[in-house]
Amino acid sequence: MTDRPDADPVWTTLSGTTIGSVHIRDELPIQDAVLTWSDQAQGHAVVAVADGHGHKFHFRSDTGAALAVISAVEELRRILPDLRAADEAARERVARAGAAIVETWTAKVEHHLTANPYSPAEDELGASADPLRAYGSTILAAAAAGDVMAFLQIGDGDSVLVASDGTAARPLPEDPDLDGLHTSSLCQPRPLDALRVAVVDADADQVALVFLCTDGFGRSRVDADGWWRQTGEQLLGFARTHGLGWVREQLPEWLAEPALIGGDDTTMALLVRNDVAGIVRPDLADTVPVPE
Repeated sequence: MTDRPDADPVWTTLSGTTIGSVHIRDELPIQDAVLTWSDQAQGHAVVAVADGHGHKFHFRSDTGAALAVISAVEELRRILPDLRAADEAARERVARAGAAIVETWTAKVEHHLTANPYSPAEDELGASADPLRAYGSTILAAAAAGDVMAFLQIGDGDSVLVASDGTAARPLPEDPDLDGLHTSSLCQPRPLDALRVAVVDADADQVALVFLCTDGFGRSRVDADGWWRQTGEQLLGFARTHGLGWVREQLPEWLAEPALIGGDDTTMALLVRNDVAGIVRPDLADTVPVPE
């Protein structure tokens, strides 16, 4: 890894989410969630997206997804000062953060359930026998600490990094249990069996931006095998040509089409490294403060 410059990289966060047409038709709430945080003075940032399962047995998955992104941002923020190099020690630290996310999410779910017990009708679905199941959700998150990036994921969805030349890559290994119909979940008996993590040297790999999206975005695309490469190249091109303000304004429209066609909620979060991407407006972050 190369030495860091005197000034840490500036990472800008952008995000958007749109309810799916099927959920509108069925009068269901949006079951995706997204949360971002950044400290530009330190060169730190975190983005997280989650996809609640939406099946009748996961009837509180909108709450489960919201708690998932809060848990991910909380726990990843804690480890950012420890990420000093993209090495095995950092990877192990990210894996421990993944375990902490599962533990924090479970505690938050249990707290919510204590305040909102299952009704008799919900118990008929077996809710009390498997208390976490109703809150089932995926989680995808990415964090930047200067030149070191961390990725983690449980369940479906896409994590993509884009280099300064527009080349896109997937930093995480594939989950062999994903078949397009079923997903790994925070609510399963051993969620850490499905945890995937990676660390990346953003300087060495010339990472310009990262985007995370729920499966509602990718599954609606005709070019199922290559859409993420094209999307990454386009996002970087648009950011350079039009600026991040324009990208943020366009995100709702870009997400609305797959949400309408595919029917599922569609969510995307971006981390943009301003110096590599050639963008000089780091003041457009959509960061939501997270309590200490």
